[in-house]
Amino acid sequence: MQQQLLNNSTQAINIDEKFPLTEDLEVSILENQIPDFCLNRTFRATSFAFILIVKGKLNIKTNFVSEVLKQKDILFIFPDSIYEIDNIQDISFIKVGFSKNYLTQQGISLSTAQNYRTFRAQSINKFSLTKEEYTDLYHDMLALRKKLKLPSDISQRNDIIRNSFIEILFDLILLSNKRFSLVPAKRDSKLELTTNFLNLLSEQFKKEKRVIYYANKLCITPRHLSQVVKQVTEKTAGELIDEMVIGEAKILLNNHLLNISEVALALSFSNPSFFGKYFKKNAGVSPSKYKQQNHIPLTNIF
Repeated sequence: MQQQLLNNSTQAINIDEKFPLTEDLEVSILENQIPDFCLNRTFRATSFAFILIVKGKLNIKTNFVSEVLKQKDILFIFPDSIYEIDNIQDISFIKVGFSKNYLTQQGISLSTAQNYRTFRAQSINKFSLTKEEYTDLYHDMLALRKKLKLPSDISQRNDIIRNSFIEILFDLILLSNKRFSLVPAKRDSKLELTTNFLNLLSEQFKKEKRVIYYANKLCITPRHLSQVVKQVTEKTAGELIDEMVIGEAKILLNNHLLNISEVALALSFSNPSFFGKYFKKNAGVSPSKYKQQNHIPLTNIF
């Protein structure tokens, strides 16, 4: 039954088919192909999203932490996170993307625990669904997609779409609570420290690039921070700082509205020359050469 569902689902899918209510809410479906220029490129998502893997496998880095997504996995996307797709294998997925503005317009409070911040607070990026959970969620996403195609003159159209979206949102919250809130988790101090470091890094890396700054904030020594982080991620704290900065630099350099001096300023480097040396050391090419080699605007599939 599950295989039949997957086979039927992929037959109806077109590459990058979108049915937006507004730019603040959309359902997108992609099958079998991600453009080559989206692979091994750092990018930032433009909205919040839930991505359900229909078939295949996808290797992705979230804030430079590697994850493997497979059939029946659900992934949560946040617009302040950095992503990079490493590899795909016969991938198909369905995405519900939405903005903070859409939630506000629909009167969905961001201050309560019962919203997508639950996922962020618990550092939840993905989890696997059971066969029944996958089937229910898959059909709910398709139902929302269908409702987004309703003619604009239909009475209560937006309310119908809103209710369908909220059903998906709260079902995911219930599923996450079932896995993470109701089951006492063993405390892993190393993982907890690394998570705290990564959260702090994502907030401060544009201004602070010294390991000692993060160690002081976490009330530990720089050596201990790097040792623990390497045990968890296989990279030192300094290496992760460099990856975060270079990833952001690549995103900014892909934005052709900014010149190299403006990118250096945005990342709090003292001058463009210092930024250039830092970038070349970590990226292998100069900022100007990287900018020339990446003249095609990066399409963001999320």
